[in-house]
Amino acid sequence: MRGSIFTAIGYSDGDTELNFLQSKPRIKPRQARAQDRIRRILEATYALLENGEEVTTSSIADHAHIPVGSIYRYFPNILSIYRALFEELNGKLRTRIQETMDAAKPDQDWEELFTIILMRAVDLYESRPAYGNLLMIMSSPSLQDVRQNCINTTSQIFKERWATGADGFHGGDVETVAVTAAHFFTFVEESYFAFKYGRIDQTIFTETVKALKTYLSLYLKKPT
Repeated sequence: MRGSIFTAIGYSDGDTELNFLQSKPRIKPRQARAQDRIRRILEATYALLENGEEVTTSSIADHAHIPVGSIYRYFPNILSIYRALFEELNGKLRTRIQETMDAAKPDQDWEELFTIILMRAVDLYESRPAYGNLLMIMSSPSLQDVRQNCINTTSQIFKERWATGADGFHGGDVETVAVTAAHFFTFVEESYFAFKYGRIDQTIFTETVKALKTYLSLYLKKPT
């Protein structure tokens, strides 16, 4: 399946504990012990998601070997744990995008550049399969701000490169194109996991990648 994914990109809520009005962590820990507790909570939650097990405060506490009360000290509910975990994993993805953009030469073929970005994204998806579950959870209305923040971060990365004229950017408002491209990228993410989970055929995922590259071809030029 991994090979077919690379070919496609161009390479030859049901928990009753959720309180949708309180989805942010309670405090930002400074002490090493508190940071360790939060790390264990996040790792336990991720492991439960990855293994397809029920995610409750009790199961998280059991997996992390901490009292249930410790979870509520840092997180008001499970939704806030999902938020923190998604922000961390998504941050790793955006870092990969930024690193790829920073390493690219001004005259690098933009299609080749985006193929590399997609390859690095797929590599992260494969190493963190539960990211797909979190991506779906982020569709919750109370977590739309998290999703939008991620899109904003991605669009800013694109905008900073294209504002310099890199990739032959032309014929459009750079901010509008960057935001639209970031939305397309998120759509590709969703399609990847829909394919991975067997909800859509690979051809549909391939078409989402084509849609992203076709849109970009309207405003980016290959080097001559």
